Amino acid sequence: MSVTDGPPQTDRGTAAPAEVAERDAADRRLAPVLHDLVAGRSPGPKELAELAAAARADGVQPAFDPHGPAAEPGALAAERAGLLPRVWEPFAAWWRSYFPGSDPAGAPLADLWRLYLPLAQWIVREKRSRRPGELFVIGFNGSPGAGKTVLTSAVAAVLDRLLDPVAEGRALARSGDDWYLPRSAREPLRARGWDPGVPGVTNRSLPGTHDMDWLLRNLRELEHSTADSRLLLGNFDKKADDQPEAAFPVRGKVGVLLFDLWFAGAETAVDPLALPEGLRRRVAEHLPSWGPVFARMDALWAYQWPSFEQMVTEREAQERLVEARHGRRGLTPDGIRAFMAYMTEQSWDWRTTSPIPPDRVVTFRAWRDSGHRVIAVRKGARAA
Repeated sequence: MSVTDGPPQTDRGTAAPAEVAERDAADRRLAPVLHDLVAGRSPGPKELAELAAAARADGVQPAFDPHGPAAEPGALAAERAGLLPRVWEPFAAWWRSYFPGSDPAGAPLADLWRLYLPLAQWIVREKRSRRPGELFVIGFNGSPGAGKTVLTSAVAAVLDRLLDPVAEGRALARSGDDWYLPRSAREPLRARGWDPGVPGVTNRSLPGTHDMDWLLRNLRELEHSTADSRLLLGNFDKKADDQPEAAFPVRGKVGVLLFDLWFAGAETAVDPLALPEGLRRRVAEHLPSWGPVFARMDALWAYQWPSFEQMVTEREAQERLVEARHGRRGLTPDGIRAFMAYMTEQSWDWRTTSPIPPDRVVTFRAWRDSGHRVIAVRKGARAA
């Protein structure tokens, strides 16, 4: 999406009903075959042909296909069918732990097949080609509540079954939110513009509210992590709106970092002095501090942004999930609306600065349905 005079005004981040219906019908047709695969039954020629045909017509899988002979649909289907039983149980265990109270049998096998596993395979191929023995970093951009953390956590669970833990290391999913400044350091920022203007609403989220020294130090440490590494990463507690005493411990070698940040890849080459005094200038002044982080990303996933009203709805759903997992919530519905306005409408000039990354830095652009399931993925300019 190009920069406009304001944030998205139409719900361009979600799919049309016909696309959703087509996807659901395909999932129902493939369900018996996929269940046979995770049960350990080898697919025959008929099943492989069915999987290959469905993949060709799918709006997601082809975006991750390799080039050359390995991209032959039958070969891709056979490879993925062989991997599915290996990753299913750890993926399902992660799903049950992340969504407490959900149906134990309700982990989305179809989504594992059509999204999480293909994306994980793409990451493994790219890492082995471009960063063998090194850290591969993939960033994830998207509006608050888009599902970035669920996606990165799910893919990390799959990657840990595909990577060699000794030679390549483990996968780690972390959010840029974890490096927010503590509340004591953010309170003085209110007088300089970082203030939603509503009592009780946090002023975190924007450039200028993160501990960049800590984040950059952790990135360097992850770059050089080994089997004996013991790292302490950011661990922000959103309910307390503060950094806890205990940092997030990471042990061992990390080979893939899945880093989600709602403005990941945003354009940093802007002139703050071109903006009037106020919060938008503050954001433009601090956005360049993210340049080294964005430059280190080997790939960037970008969700298509929805309308402001859809963002508010999705942020409320996110709050309910946090409440289900931890028994408490942070923001009221009115607080969510004020916070979202602060993050989007009040903080970006939109003609010169935007949290949406320019097309040239995007590897994959993704569209969702209203239930947060990815309905389509297209290669961005960076992939070409």
